[in-house]
Amino acid sequence: MARRKQSCTHTTISVKWEDKELFRKYAKSVKETKNGIMNESDSVLFHRILEEYKQNHPLEENATAKKTYPEKPTIKTQLT
Repeated sequence: MARRKQSCTHTTISVKWEDKELFRKYAKSVKETKNGIMNESDSVLFHRILEEYKQNHPLEENATAKKTYPEKPTIKTQLT
């Protein structure tokens, strides 16, 4: 499972700039401001896309969060 500090509600995901530019093309307009049109935040857009993905790709009943990288195995030694 992903680790996080208990008080944190958001995380940072590193993506390539070309992927970010493509991602932002899916942002919807939220409202008109005096400076122009305000669009969805990355967080709102990610949530919307994830919800759509979940509808089309259901998880197995016993699915768990997966780590990105494997952990080094710990070696237990006995003292004699």
